[in-house]
Amino acid sequence: MELEPEQIATIDLPFHGNHVITGPPGGGKTVTAVYRAWALATARRQVVLLTRSNLLHQYLGQMAPNLTESVRVVTWHRWIREFWRARFRCDPPFLDEEGWQYDWIEALRVCIVDRVRSDVHLVIDEGQNLPVDFFRLVRTLGMSVTVFADENQRIDDDQSTVSEICRALALRAEPLLLRENLRNSREIAVLASIFRKDVLGELPLPERSGRIPTVGRVPSLEHLVAEMARYFSAHRERSIGIICRSTRMLLEIQGELGRLGLAEQTQAYVHDDRFRRTVDFSVRPIRIVTTASMKGLEFDSVFVPDVDAYTEDPTGVDVCLRLFVMCTRAREELHFAHRGPEEPPVLSRVPDSLLARRTA
Repeated sequence: MELEPEQIATIDLPFHGNHVITGPPGGGKTVTAVYRAWALATARRQVVLLTRSNLLHQYLGQMAPNLTESVRVVTWHRWIREFWRARFRCDPPFLDEEGWQYDWIEALRVCIVDRVRSDVHLVIDEGQNLPVDFFRLVRTLGMSVTVFADENQRIDDDQSTVSEICRALALRAEPLLLRENLRNSREIAVLASIFRKDVLGELPLPERSGRIPTVGRVPSLEHLVAEMARYFSAHRERSIGIICRSTRMLLEIQGELGRLGLAEQTQAYVHDDRFRRTVDFSVRPIRIVTTASMKGLEFDSVFVPDVDAYTEDPTGVDVCLRLFVMCTRAREELHFAHRGPEEPPVLSRVPDSLLARRTA
């Protein structure tokens, strides 16, 4: 939670109006968002800290309890529904029966006709995950907003670019840039850059050095899980993240770790599973997540157990972006694993100087 000068400058931005802050993974956007919300609350502003995913909502609420105790931390879906019910005593207008696709045109019309306004200041983490129409609604409501976003982490098509967010908020000033990568080792950052060319220009590489990321061929999932269990036993002080492509792989790994006697040291997150919807970030166990839930999180060591599941065109934008985000979750060590004799094409173009290859 230590802050760099550029982060302090962001926290000290005027408490009125709209602000957009961008930067690469590891730039400290999430930490700065928490401090920004705390600063606003300390100044007696009504502030809400928003994010998209339930898992990141839990992470933000737990990462610094002394800062967030006076700040409401909530997912944006929950916030907009509660906001609408408080003012109109009904649900917001939807386009689908499940209630996840909002009718933004109707919502804007109702707010304009009824002259609805709000003096809440929203601090939004991972703002690229929200649809651009959400920011148009916020502007219509006359709210002040501080948005932290990185369009290099846009995985879904319905998400927003930084320029779209700025236009929706009628922001004339250029977004502020947090340039320094404070999370990853230099070796991890260099490997990540293979999968995503930074649209923010030439950014400095981290000074901190570490181990070269590895990729290994394993004979079976059981063998791989046993390796991860041994690693956990030797590095109890580290937070360990296992990032799977599918929920099925997540459940298989959780089951294997349980059979090895690590059930109490393992937490898995699945958004629609009531037994796996809560994560305790105050302890450092093994955490298993899917790529759908990985954004915004970070771990000392990251394992990718199923890199052979990425069978798409290795130059495709979607697969490269997922690998980029996945790599940048790791602070100290990054380990890929695959089954089968051939290394997955998505890693085959990575030179040996950036990725240590081994066989179990």
